[in-house]
Amino acid sequence: MIRNTKQTWEIGEMVKVGFMTLKVLAKVPTPHDFAPDAYALGSAKGGIYRFVPHKGITKCANLEEAMS
Repeated sequence: MIRNTKQTWEIGEMVKVGFMTLKVLAKVPTPHDFAPDAYALGSAKGGIYRFVPHKGITKCANLEEAMS
């Protein structure tokens, strides 16, 4: 879970990642890999992204791919 930012990383909230403002669609827990939780994010233009803090952002074809 992200704690160092003043943004609210809850489902339905708008967050800034780099220069993009995206909506949090889902939180994807990653319990056994010792990495931060991943987030599925959506843009106003319809793009779907997977974001892992300290690892980066990846564009995905659909929400299921972003949550895997």
